[in-house]
Amino acid sequence: MNKITKSLKKNGYVIIKKLFLKKEIKSILQSFEKNIDYCCSIVTKDKKKTLDEKYLFLKKNNNILKSRSYDLSKYDPSIYKFSTNYKLEKILNNYFNEKYFIDLPQIRIDDSSNSFMLPLHQEIYGQISTNLLTMWAPLTKVSKKNGTLAVIKGSHSSGLLKHQYYKINKNKYHGVKKDLLKGKKITYLNLLPGDLVLFHPLLVHGTGKNYTNKIRWTFVARYNGISGIEYLNNSKHPLRIKQQV
Repeated sequence: MNKITKSLKKNGYVIIKKLFLKKEIKSILQSFEKNIDYCCSIVTKDKKKTLDEKYLFLKKNNNILKSRSYDLSKYDPSIYKFSTNYKLEKILNNYFNEKYFIDLPQIRIDDSSNSFMLPLHQEIYGQISTNLLTMWAPLTKVSKKNGTLAVIKGSHSSGLLKHQYYKINKNKYHGVKKDLLKGKKITYLNLLPGDLVLFHPLLVHGTGKNYTNKIRWTFVARYNGISGIEYLNNSKHPLRIKQQV
């Protein structure tokens, strides 16, 4: 058993340092920025300086266009290129030792409004396979101050926990029932651009609150092992695992 598999089995997650190169991170952010630039040009001729300024301008002045721009960004070739990094593929091939599929690769954007902050939850609902690894990679420096990934170490060993719905900033998200989280220690991961986290689908995790005026940019993708896809074995099973809350 290698160190990565051992850590995943023991802790439910593993941190891999400096897997992505600076040029890879720069490339994916630049590609996303071109998308935002085009949408900003529809709204105004005035040019904004930074990616953060451009995104927040679009959010304030044409939120619908901002959302549609983000929807299209999920189909950007750079998204798939980033999620199939050759060093990452080597790790995944070794872990799964079977055919796997990439699902929902995307850039995640968390500003100070915390409108997409997720409660502590497990990653099983809405996924394709129970044999799943989620990859979470910061594109900027992350810490507890700007809302990094929050995890409960070893929580995956408790199995699937009861979930409930939480209302956060007018949005509705599922999360582990509050009474099951009492006394649990939450760890906030300090990471640099280029680092990544791989975690088990039953690891209890969530989004930390961004207390800064800067956007936290991260990249997320899910890798689904074929042996855990019930959709292939049961004609009545949907593609995605239904929420039971």
